[in-house]
Amino acid sequence: MKKKIKFAVLLAGVILASSSLLMVNNKPKIDAKIYGKAVTKIAGNKNYPIYHRVSKKGPSGKFTSTSYFKHGQIQSKKYVSTKKGNFWDIYVDGRHLGWVNQNFFARNQISVAKSVDLVRNSDYSFNTHDAINYATNSQGTAVHVNKVQVSKKYVSTKSSTVDYKYGKAKAQVKIDVHEMPDAINNADTKKGFRTVKAWNGGSKSSSRNWNAAHHYRSETRGNTFKTKGLKVRTRLFQPRFVSLDSSYRQDVMGPVGRTPEGITVKDNIFAVSMFSNTNKPYGHLVSYNLNHIKSKTAAQNLTSMRWSTFKSYAKNIKVSPYIKLGHGQSLGSSNSYIYVMANDNKYRNGSKSEEILQIRKSDMKINKIWTFKIDYNNRYIHNATFTDDNTMYALFHNGGYNKYEYWRLDLKDNVWQPTQVGATSGSFVKGSPVQGFTYGNGNFYIAFNDNIFKVAKNGTAKKHYGFKVRREIEGLSFNKSKLYCEFAQRSELTSGVPR
Repeated sequence: MKKKIKFAVLLAGVILASSSLLMVNNKPKIDAKIYGKAVTKIAGNKNYPIYHRVSKKGPSGKFTSTSYFKHGQIQSKKYVSTKKGNFWDIYVDGRHLGWVNQNFFARNQISVAKSVDLVRNSDYSFNTHDAINYATNSQGTAVHVNKVQVSKKYVSTKSSTVDYKYGKAKAQVKIDVHEMPDAINNADTKKGFRTVKAWNGGSKSSSRNWNAAHHYRSETRGNTFKTKGLKVRTRLFQPRFVSLDSSYRQDVMGPVGRTPEGITVKDNIFAVSMFSNTNKPYGHLVSYNLNHIKSKTAAQNLTSMRWSTFKSYAKNIKVSPYIKLGHGQSLGSSNSYIYVMANDNKYRNGSKSEEILQIRKSDMKINKIWTFKIDYNNRYIHNATFTDDNTMYALFHNGGYNKYEYWRLDLKDNVWQPTQVGATSGSFVKGSPVQGFTYGNGNFYIAFNDNIFKVAKNGTAKKHYGFKVRREIEGLSFNKSKLYCEFAQRSELTSGVPR
């Protein structure tokens, strides 16, 4: 009889422990609300402590502050309710941190661009969801922008005020429509280069360790790639993901990686567009402050580096919300902003307008949006760069015209005025699409797979740099006499001074 009683007591204890308690280091903790996949959280403006532990009474073991991490990619798989409020177990840039009060997050909010200015075009309608940075629910969890209700889904030819609503969250944007300016196109065409061959499609090689044989582990030393007139060296190997990696289940807004598409560098602030799915126009921008991130290799190891180093790196790596970037290849910078021409790379020459996004470097959110169109025989632009807050250079190429055209667009009264400044005859490369375009010191630089061409502003062919790296080029940028070139597999920023 005593044995039966002891067994019953033991069984009851096991049931109690398994049904109402979580065991951590053999210490009972309260039940947590656990999600099937990680959700994306949006930081608010205030700073809160982060704790090691949480119980029914509240948190304990404060060890750091959210001030280091509020511009990173924040994710969570669970939260608990305590006497001191709800606390979420957070990951930042893919690294597990600890518990933070739910009040840290931006709850019941919709963040939108401050202004949207369109050129009147009956053949193009602006999707008003493109103006959303993020929308959150009552817990500060990001919801997909398509779930936000809008008073008008598209705007084309008439100025409108658009209201946004999700749950208790509300926002409003005034969209102004302007007359489309005439394109000025009186540039002469200069003689081009002899056509060279390149491969089409993805990379044919990789960095030393980016392969199955080396288990895709981090690189431990930089590279030097040489060709006549240009030598580039590794400046930064980037993390495969600046978030939980693809082995974790997570919402569509969560992954930050693994495919780069475009870059910009200005005064040692390096920004790159990152996509988890290149078939969709939404992704993230990631900026790195190279004044503080001086190591070529350390940033690959955000989840395993020393805690003190991670805190420093996390403060100097910023991640944008999940926003429309288009193809994400056409980037540029000014002192305060990152610019993106968010084009559709699958759309050929036609009458559609194109979007330009101005993104604040301070918080990586969309500040303004414009549309533009080069109203001259349907010049739809696939590659562009920005040199300041009022100047964009655009590259137009179509095999049927057998030339490359260079256009300058100047921002005046919230309208981008296009002027053709040069043209070069021929097709520079057979087999590869344009992979990068930038402008600096009076020259354009145009990248294809393993090939970069230097062209004067008026279209005069000046120099061909032929590499044998066998990795896709994923963007170019020019800053302070240096040409920056991004290679894929693994994402690697290189730089050198072209001659």
